[in-house]
Amino acid sequence: MFKSVEYAGFDGNPELKVKAERANAVLAVAVGERQGEVEVRWSPATDAAGVLELTLRRTLRNGVEGEFTGTFVPDDFISPRWLRLRCLQAWDDLLGVLLDRQHERVQEFFLEPTEA
Repeated sequence: MFKSVEYAGFDGNPELKVKAERANAVLAVAVGERQGEVEVRWSPATDAAGVLELTLRRTLRNGVEGEFTGTFVPDDFISPRWLRLRCLQAWDDLLGVLLDRQHERVQEFFLEPTEA
């Protein structure tokens, strides 16, 4: 179970919310055992009909935070396999953001002056 899941802005669009709920179940499998550390937000995209916006957020134990926002278009729901791939890509993108932030933190550590 995710740390939190939010479905926002689906009033008047129950079909799109059903797609978000279905994608969320697939995303949970893609994320696996780290679900409890991830915040999820689904909403309809504001600029395109039938498009879902997904925001994933995670904070590592050392305080490094990362967030990724991506979209799911109607074609992403053509097959269960394709939906799984899109969920894996979103998870991978969040992990990439976290890796970049962690790298920045390590670089800052090495640039700090040290005492002899």
